[in-house]
Amino acid sequence: MTTLAFWIVFLAGVAAFSSQVARRVQIIAAAPNTFSLDNLGFRTGRFIVDVLLQKRTIKERPFTGLMHAFVFWGFVAFGGYTLTEFLFGLGIVDLTHAGWFHVYKLALTPFAIAVLGGIGYLFVRRAFVRPVALGAKVSVESLIIAAFIATLMITFLLTFRLAEGSTAERVNWWVHAIVILAFMALIPASKHLHLLLSPITVFLKSPELGNLPNLDFEKEQVGLETVKDLGSKSRLDAFTCVECGRCQVNCPAWGAGKELNPKTIILQTQAALLAGESDRKLGEIYSEKVLWQCTTCGACENQCPVGIEHLPILIGSRRGLTSNGDAPEYLGAMYNNLERRSNIWGLGYEQRTKFVASAELEIFDPAKHDVMVWLGCAGSFDADFQKSLKSMFAILRTCGVKFGVLSKEKCTGDPAKRTGNEYMYQELANANIEDLKAAGPKKILTSCPHCVKTIGDDYKKFGYEVEIVHSSVYIEELTREKLAADVSRDKVTFHDPCYLGRYAGKVDEPRALLERFGGDISEVERNRDNPYCCGAGGGLLFSDKEEEQGTRISDVRFKQLQATGANTVITACPFCSIMLKGAGASAQSDTQFVDLMTYVNGKLQPRA
Repeated sequence: MTTLAFWIVFLAGVAAFSSQVARRVQIIAAAPNTFSLDNLGFRTGRFIVDVLLQKRTIKERPFTGLMHAFVFWGFVAFGGYTLTEFLFGLGIVDLTHAGWFHVYKLALTPFAIAVLGGIGYLFVRRAFVRPVALGAKVSVESLIIAAFIATLMITFLLTFRLAEGSTAERVNWWVHAIVILAFMALIPASKHLHLLLSPITVFLKSPELGNLPNLDFEKEQVGLETVKDLGSKSRLDAFTCVECGRCQVNCPAWGAGKELNPKTIILQTQAALLAGESDRKLGEIYSEKVLWQCTTCGACENQCPVGIEHLPILIGSRRGLTSNGDAPEYLGAMYNNLERRSNIWGLGYEQRTKFVASAELEIFDPAKHDVMVWLGCAGSFDADFQKSLKSMFAILRTCGVKFGVLSKEKCTGDPAKRTGNEYMYQELANANIEDLKAAGPKKILTSCPHCVKTIGDDYKKFGYEVEIVHSSVYIEELTREKLAADVSRDKVTFHDPCYLGRYAGKVDEPRALLERFGGDISEVERNRDNPYCCGAGGGLLFSDKEEEQGTRISDVRFKQLQATGANTVITACPFCSIMLKGAGASAQSDTQFVDLMTYVNGKLQPRA
């Protein structure tokens, strides 16, 4: 009778779990397939580090992350125990008296204690402390799940104290089993589904941050317009969100008081999918205003511990809006500049020609030059940033590097791609690739991190691969033999560009270069591979942000830089330079903004 009763309870729990999971599987299966299994070695390594070792969970919030890791490791460790007890309860096989099982139970004891400590901490954090990332409303569901987990650990520990066969021991066994089945029934409709989905989501996450596959216009792809356009990975992401809020608190738009909240985007996606709103426009679900507040800095994706990719949804939705002519007015002006003059400023090509002549630059010849320098829109047309490039040219010449430039360049297409104008991006990219193939460089050097990302990663999707390196990385390696011990020391702070620090992962080289040439770095809040954005990315360089709610992102970052006490801010991106100088001018500050190449060139010492 006891076995029959457990079968009934067991099948009820399995049915409740399976029916809910089946619905979500159907929703994912009905989507356009966007799953990819390329680069299996990288994916496997990341799975070990981020899932099994919980590195990403622990990194940003070490203590809280460790408590969560205790619960996760306990969840894994107890899998064999639960299976063995259920096989016994269902009358299939009794392994509970085997010698190995007793050893296994003893080995589980420290896990049970660690899980109790971890879940107790997380309970207090969610019920009473309530960090802003968790939202103002207490989740009753989370507290119930925490109570369930604590109950499971307590009932397990009691098995060592209760006499086998006693009434107390049987009641304890049933409590343990029923809680597991209740937990199983609750999981699919809760954020705790991430326990099952996150290992899959992390493994399927693209190896490339902010991965945006090209649209195939022959297949009439125009981006994401309605819920039914969401791909399989985006739908899986929506059901995986653990609602931890790490994407939220690291988002510069949200931090500056704007409406965009990456966590809300994912939860709105989940709600729309479960509601069956397949024909509803994404611009209505997220609001068009919110979609254009993203700087594409990548902080949301980079910080997510469960492998969610936010940018394909955000920029995919921008693609849908742009294809229907619904891009903001300020982007229309930028698109016109790209279409008419192939640069974001809309300036005449003769200005680049004059700069090339004044800087005494040669046209690249692979038989004659070591590297090809990519000027970019800023280097070709912005007089202020051209000073930085001239400093880089001086360093290269001092070090005996032979370099040249293309006779003509078009914008890489980065602003078009990040704002959803895929057609314009592909036109620019294909034209540049044709010119680059004709020139034949083996290595490209540029001072624009956005150009590094676009040429280095995005152009690969057209089959064009070339080594492209940021000036900070190339010059750091080039000048390692130059001693700067006699150089005067300056207190400076370094602003990591998102596309250099977070996307490219280059955080040590700029600092090594600065320190070598006299910079004593006072680190700013949010630095290295998790910098706070300057606010220029995603086309927002061209926006009149005075009309938006909240604070300018650049103003927030400028205050963070000021708080270091350093009067000199070192930049390494033309767009960061523009935004931060603007913020400094608005604040009427005497802070100096110096590009990294200009700083180094000013202190360059000849070889001994």
